[in-house]
Amino acid sequence: MAAMRICIVDDSESFRTYLESLLRAAGYADITCFDAAESCIEALLDTLPAPRTDLVLMDLIMPGMGGLAGVRRLKAEPALADIPIIMVTVSDDDENLSAAFAAGALDYIQKPPRRPELLARLDSALRLKRAIDQGKARERDLHEEKEFIAAILEYSHDGIAVVGRDGRFRFVSPGMERVFALPVDAYTTMDAWLSTIFPDPAVRRDMADMLATPPVPGHVWQRIYGFADKNGQPRACQIYFSAMPSGDLILNIQDVTLFEKQKEDLLRKHDRHRKDLESAAEIQQSLLPRRFSMSDALKFAWEFTPCETIGGDIFNVFPLGPNHVGLYMLDVSGHGVASSLVALSVYNFMHYQRSTLVDRTAGYVDVVPPHVVLTRLDEEFPYCKFSKFFTIFYMTIDLRSGAARYGNAGHPPPLHIAADGRIEPLPLRGTIIGLEGFQPFTSGELTFAPGDKLVTVSDGLADRLNPAGVFFGDRRVLDVIREHARQPVAELLAAMRQAAEAFCAGTPPRDDVSILGVEFLHPKA
Repeated sequence: MAAMRICIVDDSESFRTYLESLLRAAGYADITCFDAAESCIEALLDTLPAPRTDLVLMDLIMPGMGGLAGVRRLKAEPALADIPIIMVTVSDDDENLSAAFAAGALDYIQKPPRRPELLARLDSALRLKRAIDQGKARERDLHEEKEFIAAILEYSHDGIAVVGRDGRFRFVSPGMERVFALPVDAYTTMDAWLSTIFPDPAVRRDMADMLATPPVPGHVWQRIYGFADKNGQPRACQIYFSAMPSGDLILNIQDVTLFEKQKEDLLRKHDRHRKDLESAAEIQQSLLPRRFSMSDALKFAWEFTPCETIGGDIFNVFPLGPNHVGLYMLDVSGHGVASSLVALSVYNFMHYQRSTLVDRTAGYVDVVPPHVVLTRLDEEFPYCKFSKFFTIFYMTIDLRSGAARYGNAGHPPPLHIAADGRIEPLPLRGTIIGLEGFQPFTSGELTFAPGDKLVTVSDGLADRLNPAGVFFGDRRVLDVIREHARQPVAELLAAMRQAAEAFCAGTPPRDDVSILGVEFLHPKA
């Protein structure tokens, strides 16, 4: 109550004082008094656009403008017209009161006012003023919200339309013209619009079905349709279908022509990239050993399971002159074309006819020791040059004696399987290739007895996962080798691959899986 503001207008100072004290005693604190209607109106006009009063108590008979003319003047000013006015008068003349009510007065009180009656009439008038103010505030909010929504619809590039159950458009936003280049007044019925915009009969049938069976209110269906613009050029739009409780169908339409074109371009690039990767994978696999025997003293076998993205595994077995065989397995870090290109470069660098592996300067073939080969690789393939590193195991075998030398640059230790089934990992293991001499490489030695085997694998085998996310692991690898250790090398490697595939139950490998094995049969005669 104390927040409401009251103006008292009366030419009698004593009455103004009396009335003010009565109201303050009742709890009204914001009271302004005037001795004439003119001064009251002038003061209120000075406070516009927010007049500083909620109620006027106006004497009917005053010098000058007078109460009746004051009422007319206040009600004639739009910004003041909602202020309730109660006439205070000693007169009970029906003609004067009728004229006051006709001019816009809300109520009247006879002088001297009785306190209960005065306060009751003030309370009623102020409650009316509050209701008027609240209504005006709601109207302003609704008007602002309406203007805001209208601005969104006006400047949005999306089209919004509402179609009634009878198939006629009930609302079309300006965005529809921007999407389809049809003026807003051209949207009459859904059938006419479909016939004009969508040349594909299947699209027209689908959208007609949407109208006939709209989604449940609160649910949204989404479709992408092709259409033809006014020049006959193909375009695409994405339409979100929803329904109002009344059953009217709401269409929110976006022009996605550019997006669809970009998606098509991306799919074409992806297809080209996929074909490039497939070609790279074919090249990679074409480099794998094709012969499984190059001497009756030695047999070898291999298994290779590529990952979905081309990896960096590669291995080879090759002659080093008439009496020696070389073999290696390498794994370049990462996946993709870059890793495969590094693997291909190493493959070329490790060609058996190059001086990397053999020395012919003395007039005969001298096999270069493995630690020297690894040192040359480390110098040729620094990480700073290729942004890749790789692990490699390299071994040379003298077929006449079974004497072997090997070097290991960070690769999983190969397993020496004796003819009696004993399994020992090769102990020597150095740093990865690419650290530019971080640590010197050394060569290890091993002598194969008839029936001995050597198996080397990439880390892709132990890292294979089953559908539950469990790794195949080194322990399972070793268990399979123990079980099949006495079998020929080809059968042993096949058993390793099959065990991994059974464990993984169709889960594709995340990395290339490479397995290479050799079996020393007897010394070369």
